[in-house]
Amino acid sequence: MKIVIIGNGISAERALTELFKSDGLDVTLIKGEEYGPYPRPRLPEFIKGAVDVSLFKKDKLSPFILKGLKVVRGAVISLDTKEKTIILKDGDEISYDKLIITSGADSNRLTIANDGLDVLSLRTIADAERIIAELERKKRPVVIGAGLLGLELAAAISIRTGGGVSVIEGADHILPKQLDEKASLFFEKLLKEKGISIIKGSYPKCYEKDAVVLSDGRRIPSDLALESVGIRPSIEFAANAGLDIARAIKINSRAETSAKDVYAAGDASEYDKLSPGLVYYALETARVAAINAKGGDAVISLSSPSASIEACGIAAYSLGDIKNAARVESKESRERYEALYISEDGILLGAIAVGSRANMMRAQKNIGEPVDLSLLDF
Repeated sequence: MKIVIIGNGISAERALTELFKSDGLDVTLIKGEEYGPYPRPRLPEFIKGAVDVSLFKKDKLSPFILKGLKVVRGAVISLDTKEKTIILKDGDEISYDKLIITSGADSNRLTIANDGLDVLSLRTIADAERIIAELERKKRPVVIGAGLLGLELAAAISIRTGGGVSVIEGADHILPKQLDEKASLFFEKLLKEKGISIIKGSYPKCYEKDAVVLSDGRRIPSDLALESVGIRPSIEFAANAGLDIARAIKINSRAETSAKDVYAAGDASEYDKLSPGLVYYALETARVAAINAKGGDAVISLSSPSASIEACGIAAYSLGDIKNAARVESKESRERYEALYISEDGILLGAIAVGSRANMMRAQKNIGEPVDLSLLDF
C-alpha cells in the first residue's frame, strides 16, 4: 500500500512516526519548504536569540528515510481523487492508495493600501531570518495583532533590540481567545512594565511610508510593521479537487475528508468546526489520520484546550472552558493573577494564570471535577 503525505510540518512528522510503527508500507512525503519539520511556535525564541538556527534546520527526516521513506521536493498544484494522482508544479505525477494532507497554512495578510512601509509576517525560518536582518536597521517596529504569536513576537523584538514595541489589537483586550478581560488587563499591565505598549480597539486602515494609520485616525510612527493576524490554510489544491471545505478541509472523527482514502490533519483540517492552529490539535489529528490510513481504527480525542504563553519573561496559561462559567473565583497579587471558572453545579471548567504557571498542572488534573478552591493558594 502506497501512502503519500503532503506537507512537512509537525503534523507530517507525527504521521510519519505513527506510520513507521508498522512494516511493509510504501510512504512518500511531498515537502514544499526546504527545512522541516520544525517547531514554528519557537520562532520568536530564535528572533530574541534564545535558540540557535540549527534547531530549525536540523534534518529530522533521515531516521524515516533509513526506514524507507521517499522524499519529494515540490509544490502541489492539483489533486485528482478519482484517479488518485497528485500533480506537482514541475509536472511530476505521484500516485497514492491513501493520502494524508498536512499542507499547513500561510500567514494571513491584511489587504490594505500601503504607501511604502515595509511589512513582514512570521511563519517560516526564512521569515524569522529576514525579520532579524530588518531589525538591524529598523528602529520603530510595530506588531499588528495581540494574539499568542503577536505578543511573543513583540517580546522577542523588545529583547533583541532593547527598545520598546507597540502592539495594535482591534479587540477590546489582548489574547481574546485565551484570556477574559480581567486576566487580559493584568497581563497587559505586566507587559507595559516591560516596555510593550498595547493599542486596543482599533485596527490598521492603511500603511504610510513612516506610520500605521488606524481606523480611528491615529497615526502610529513606524518603519516596520509585523503582521500577526492569524493563518490561512494552504488548501487551494484540495478545494479545486472538490473536497468539502469550510475554513479548512472538513474531517470527521477518523480524520477522513469527503474524498475516499483521503485524510487531513493539522492547520489544513477542520474537525467539528474546530481549526485552532495549535500544537495539540495538529498532533492528535495527524496521529488518527496515520493510524486509519494504514488500516487501523482510531478516533480523534481532544483534551481540554490549553495555551501556554510567555512574553518578556511573563508566564501565562489558559486551560479549558473559560467562556461558559456560572461563576469565577480569582486571586491577585502585584505580580500574579489566577482564576477558576466554575459551572453552576460546582464543576471546574477552566483556569487562567498570569505571572506564574505553578498551579496549572493541578488545575488540569481537576478539570471536570468538583472545584477545589485551594488551587488558588499562592
